[in-house]
Amino acid sequence: MNTNYYLIILSLLFLINLPAHAADKEQQDTPLTVLEKANVEMVKGLDENQLKQFALIDNSYLIIRTIEDVQQSITRAVTSCSKVNPEIKESLSGRFEVWKDNVRPVLKKAREKLDSMIAQQSFTQPSVIRAFLKKVDAAAIYRNQKIKPTPIEKLEDCQRLQTNMDSTQTNLINLITENLALNSELKVKE
Repeated sequence: MNTNYYLIILSLLFLINLPAHAADKEQQDTPLTVLEKANVEMVKGLDENQLKQFALIDNSYLIIRTIEDVQQSITRAVTSCSKVNPEIKESLSGRFEVWKDNVRPVLKKAREKLDSMIAQQSFTQPSVIRAFLKKVDAAAIYRNQKIKPTPIEKLEDCQRLQTNMDSTQTNLINLITENLALNSELKVKE
């Protein structure tokens, strides 16, 4: 009788703690874990060609997103430099405008190609892929919130930023063009 009593008590304690444990698990879900689960679900049951299509879409989106993050970082740096070093504000802002004027059309072309890849893929509805990409965005925002940017304020650093815009402009344009094959037609096998 004593043994049954303890088993019942242990069972009740287990059942009482089960919802609390489930709630803790739900609270542990972050945009990163949500993305990880969505990624597993997205590739489940895909054949080799469909996996390649998904990988191309995912990688293309990540490249575009990274370039947009770089642009935001440069925007923050230019703003920071301009506040502390008003003597270079005009030249730095002007150089950044030229940088954006050169990078934006390539990003636009990349987004158009991504839209075409999403429309032509053969493994799910385009809306499902777009919902997945929103999870990528949420995970990136979550990750970025944990990083505290350090403003650039030294004149030398600000001048180096301005000089480096030449190479980053060229490098980013080449990265997008080559990795997303912007100079070639999209080929999708069914």
